[in-house]
Amino acid sequence: MTAVDKNIPDAMVGDIDDDWRLKLLGEKVLLNNSIVDESTDVTFDIETSEQQLQEDRESMPTQAFFEGYEYIALFFGANYCPFCTKFAPSVVAAKQYLEEKKCKTIFVSNDRDQENFDQSCAKVRGLDAMKYDTSKTAVMREIFGLKTIPALIILPNKAFDQDKPEVFFNAREILELDPHCKNFPWGESRQAEPVTAWERLWIHGRHGNWWQVGHRNVSELHPEDMYIDEHAVRARAGLLNICTVVMLMNVFFIQEPDLVTYAFYPFVAWEFLSSLVFGLTPFSPLGWLGTLCATILHPKPLWKPANPKRFAWAIGMTLATTCMVFVQFRKDMGAVYKPAVAAVVFTCFVATWLEGNLGFCVGCYLYNEVIVGYFDGEECVECKL
Repeated sequence: MTAVDKNIPDAMVGDIDDDWRLKLLGEKVLLNNSIVDESTDVTFDIETSEQQLQEDRESMPTQAFFEGYEYIALFFGANYCPFCTKFAPSVVAAKQYLEEKKCKTIFVSNDRDQENFDQSCAKVRGLDAMKYDTSKTAVMREIFGLKTIPALIILPNKAFDQDKPEVFFNAREILELDPHCKNFPWGESRQAEPVTAWERLWIHGRHGNWWQVGHRNVSELHPEDMYIDEHAVRARAGLLNICTVVMLMNVFFIQEPDLVTYAFYPFVAWEFLSSLVFGLTPFSPLGWLGTLCATILHPKPLWKPANPKRFAWAIGMTLATTCMVFVQFRKDMGAVYKPAVAAVVFTCFVATWLEGNLGFCVGCYLYNEVIVGYFDGEECVECKL
């Protein structure tokens, strides 16, 4: 689970100086009217809900909305995120339990337009919502250090005149462990212990053994499952992207097959094989470098399930081997050789660029869409913002 301990930067303190809730959420909250109790099947018909939502939509002053509550729970989600859709019923169902513990829940949309915002509100019918405001949402993402959704941020409903309201933590996984909120307010002891820099570079101790693909005991919800730091994965993808640029230059300009046979393929094959078996460290050269860069530049790891990443690396190994085969049979392929090998290398270039620069893993996407459905694997459970 991702702990959150950032405060509001001084540069963001501005226009409304009397209540930090107004700075974050605006002056009014939308009432997303619905009655939800424990016996309710929290499943919504989107078209019906949207129409009814337009009829029911009212607003309430933000300060009055939170009056009498000790905590505020901000549920960050978006219509485009399938994992938000899966998590939303848990939040809606927990609303009554949180309110019994004096915690008021509100939905914060990360949608990209008003239409998708309306659809999101229909999906979380029963949760009141912050008015659609992309600028305020962007500020909150920076304040809380949010990189992925869904997220459930817990704030204390107090000290309104302070410029830097305290943030407790991201309770998304804790809610799944305690759906009736019996242990609320959840304390820091419920969170997974932080991982040290050395533990990120060398898996040992409570996180397993050095030869494992990923770390254990970094997720409260799935402590026995292995996870990999997404920051390190993206850093290595950027380094691999440089390799693909060199190979594209070789295809069109250098045109030296031995560069592939004796340099590129052995290096890339070792990179992928070692990471498939042992993870990013200790035998993967670019994995080591990527993990080191991530440890320095991103002190807090972003954990993602290991299996989708291994599947993506297997695809990378397959593409590299295909390129090698084309090079060995270049004379037999004749005129088809250059466009064929260029297509394979360019595919690698696009895939590594998407992963390194946009955080979109083509292999993970295929894993979630194909492997999970047919082989009951564990999907990545968050969407990148």
